[in-house]
Amino acid sequence: MKITRRELRQIIKEAMSNAPTEIFMDLMKRGGPDYWLSQAYGRPMKCRDPMHYDQALRAYIDEVNPSLLQMPNNHWNMITNLMEQAIG
Repeated sequence: MKITRRELRQIIKEAMSNAPTEIFMDLMKRGGPDYWLSQAYGRPMKCRDPMHYDQALRAYIDEVNPSLLQMPNNHWNMITNLMEQAIG
């Protein structure tokens, strides 16, 4: 079965649009932002501001899948916004 360029672009576009949600869901399943922020600092902490959500996401990525550091900024922002909405 051959895939046309158009079909391939559509598959990639769909995969990229779902990626932030899947990462967010996995992060939540593995403890949530407060857990990952605590991992980053080495002591219990609660997410209180946007910087904390960035740090929590970074700690999650460092442990789970460092290649995710290459994700586009808009995906990073989407994930941190989802965390803030879920907790805030």
